[in-house]
Amino acid sequence: MFEKILAVGRAEYLQAVRSKAFLIGLLAMPLFMGGSILVQIFLKGRVDLTTRTCAVVDPTGKLWPVLQEAARKRNEEGIWSEEDGERVQKRPRFELELYTPKQADEAVDWVLSERVRSGELDGFLLLEASILDPEGEVGERPAAYHTDEPTFTELPRWLGSVIDAEVRRIRFEAAGLDPTLVARLSVPVKVGTWGLASRGKDGEVLSGRRENELRTILVPAAAMFLLFMLIMSSAPALMNQVLEEKMLRISEVLVSAVSPFQLMLGKLVGSVGISLTLGSLYLGGTLWATHHFGVADLVPWSIYGWFILMLILALFMYGSVLSALGSACSELRDAQSMMTPAMLVILIPMFAWNAVLEAPNGSVATLLTFIPTATPMILLLRLASSPPPPVWQVASATALCLATTVLFVWASAKIFRIGVLSQGQTPSLRKVLGWIFAKG
Repeated sequence: MFEKILAVGRAEYLQAVRSKAFLIGLLAMPLFMGGSILVQIFLKGRVDLTTRTCAVVDPTGKLWPVLQEAARKRNEEGIWSEEDGERVQKRPRFELELYTPKQADEAVDWVLSERVRSGELDGFLLLEASILDPEGEVGERPAAYHTDEPTFTELPRWLGSVIDAEVRRIRFEAAGLDPTLVARLSVPVKVGTWGLASRGKDGEVLSGRRENELRTILVPAAAMFLLFMLIMSSAPALMNQVLEEKMLRISEVLVSAVSPFQLMLGKLVGSVGISLTLGSLYLGGTLWATHHFGVADLVPWSIYGWFILMLILALFMYGSVLSALGSACSELRDAQSMMTPAMLVILIPMFAWNAVLEAPNGSVATLLTFIPTATPMILLLRLASSPPPPVWQVASATALCLATTVLFVWASAKIFRIGVLSQGQTPSLRKVLGWIFAKG
């Protein structure tokens, strides 16, 4: 029995790894990541240097001179850098002009909007006279920047920083406060995140180390998303493969040599082998990269082992279900409709990963950990987070997931046994589930 299962698995594995699709899939992720890095390197410092022109309406008469002087200083000093002895412009120039309404009832925003539409201006800034009120009683729009290019945020952010600093200075002086002293006394206190203290072998108390955002966020998320990627690249493909063989009557020939259970399990073994090959290469690349850049301590060694275990359980669980559904269908259209509920179940961890990462030992994380179909990705996410889940949760959730996987494989085999040889109209989902309890 096991010899036939391994023979089917070996044939599926060798057929897959020798195909062009496998090589493309193998190189896709490194090429995508490497290409994105190269593009970022190439585009670094390459910005649009087109001069941005902005009109300013200042009823206070006090902010315009400050904005004008700040723009002059920025254009002369702040947007340039020295490269190989040459002065190179790095950021676009900001040209400001003061606009004074020609009459009291002039619709300033309309006039300046027309100038923006014509391309004469890139935007305009409307200031309210109450912006300098020392009591802070300003209107609803103390400083409003208007533009038809809201995605360019550098100009309004710069305008806001200059105006904010000058308004604070004027208000402090009106209140009789020294702006320099206030600024010195208002320096914010930064709160860092540190781990817990521990004792060394000699009994000495060791201070906790500073937490690294790369470790606390990126590592857990990357582990779960890589697991999800490997699942999605294998399980749905297994369903399509089973359906294709059934439509071409290849499965009828195969079940004459092996039993339907051996055929399905062999395909699962081959699919797991393919994913383990891809996963091992990606994990090996991760291991090399973390050692090369001196950050190997950010990824615990245990995560590699848990990743492999969760990948195996997930593929047997999801792969068996999708194989069974594929065997029950006679057309690709029917398979896609049946696959939708199964895909929604697989996607549940992706909808909740952020909430789990924020509270790895919270009620949501604990609940999802004990939902067997979500266990592989959620448990891996929690194990890579800090603090990790209690040992009893890890052991019981893993055991529950293993038992569910065995149950799914058994139930899927019952469906596969009938579905792989059935022809004609695709049965309803209710009838497919009834096949699990059919005798024979």
